[in-house]
Amino acid sequence: MIEIEELKNSINKNQNIDYLENIKLMVFDMDGVLLKNRNSWDVIIHRSMNKRYSGPGMKYTFDYVYRNGVPEHLYENLTETKIRTYLNLNDVSSNVLRTIEYLKDRKIKTAIVSAGSKVFAGYLADLIGIDYHIGNEVDSKNHRFIKNVDPVKKDLNVTEIQAKYGISPGETVSVGDSYMDLSMRRKSRYFVAFNPATSRLIEASDFIVNSTNLYEIIEQMTGQ
Repeated sequence: MIEIEELKNSINKNQNIDYLENIKLMVFDMDGVLLKNRNSWDVIIHRSMNKRYSGPGMKYTFDYVYRNGVPEHLYENLTETKIRTYLNLNDVSSNVLRTIEYLKDRKIKTAIVSAGSKVFAGYLADLIGIDYHIGNEVDSKNHRFIKNVDPVKKDLNVTEIQAKYGISPGETVSVGDSYMDLSMRRKSRYFVAFNPATSRLIEASDFIVNSTNLYEIIEQMTGQ
């Protein structure tokens, strides 16, 4: 798989083509892309238990907490106000603001589609100027989790965003780190694997970026 990755990176860098030409929307997964940690729910649940998060962990995925819930006493620590305090800004990928500003300069809309925390996604969107965000939630009052994003059906969310802004799949780029994110590719012209978690993702992606520097997506797609 290393050979495949090297070949794709070589092709992407050597072709002096601006792949962002005629692109009007870039959709980002959050966990593992905008955030270095691949599972924001694991961070949140650990913090709600007053435990220092040491990561990486995948025990408390959204699917897990959606099916099983958490101990009743933890919900008082899962309010929107408290969850915002659990986001460590040191976990944000480098050059996020530079990347979003570049896309804005080119009149390209930006969005977050994440099975991670909607609170985290909203915080990031406000912080760096992303146009739209959606994620999953905790109803702390009624002690339940709310699924707005199915991890394997993110294409449905992408379709909603495209309809909102009048943008077609052929004008869309999606960015993810896990094989489940490939559902977004069904509604995108290009798919970028950012720090891909599996070899299957590498094989199925148009561009591959192994870095904590988000701006390398721009460099690869524009031949900078």
